[in-house]
Amino acid sequence: MSKKIVIPKDKHKGNKAFIVATGPSLRISDLELIKKYISFSCNKIYLAFDKTDWRPNYYSVIDRLVAKYNANDIVKVESIKIFSSVIKPYIGNREDVFWLKDLPTPIINGVRHQKFSCDITLGTYGGYTVIYTLLQVAYHLGIKEVFLLGLDFNFDHSPPTGRTTEAGEDILIQDAEMNHFHKDYRKKGEEWTKPRLDIQYDAFKCAKKVFEKDGRKIFNASRYTKLDVFPVVRLEDVV
Repeated sequence: MSKKIVIPKDKHKGNKAFIVATGPSLRISDLELIKKYISFSCNKIYLAFDKTDWRPNYYSVIDRLVAKYNANDIVKVESIKIFSSVIKPYIGNREDVFWLKDLPTPIINGVRHQKFSCDITLGTYGGYTVIYTLLQVAYHLGIKEVFLLGLDFNFDHSPPTGRTTEAGEDILIQDAEMNHFHKDYRKKGEEWTKPRLDIQYDAFKCAKKVFEKDGRKIFNASRYTKLDVFPVVRLEDVV
């Protein structure tokens, strides 16, 4: 019988960690600098693996379309996998995955009230970015200081197609890759969802509040970023 994946609460209590996003500002040399630290990453970060022996300790995918188009590569990542249950139709109900329950974000009188889960065994709240999910995972694990990398918070995209995902997200068709660290990150013609930077911004503010209430901190160590929620620091000063 296969052993169930367990993500213990406070496993890394008091530690420093990096959450690696996939924006164009991310450099392979940055990954080399953080090899000795706990790290989290997501989506198509595996495109960097042939250029570095760095690997994230934890790896997450929550996006249906990312899973739909990249299932074969996603399941090969050897990090601890923490996926949203909504991608099961695309990669199967695998036993080497810690499956997250999606908790509904309250909407009152048409206004979204962002929430943050401190215990991922109960589920996680969405923030229209997997980085928000990873912040909840990091909190659950007891990380005291989180440093974000490759989070440019800036997207160029084509007009919406008029179609939506099951979750009501606007579907876009990729024209040319310009939003990620790798030239082949998203192939021409691949579907993806329209970035909701307004919701992401509110989610990041929520995460900041929760972390700081508990005496923890989130910093942005990205080489370039338009996100002003967290203090910006130089990666070299951190490592």
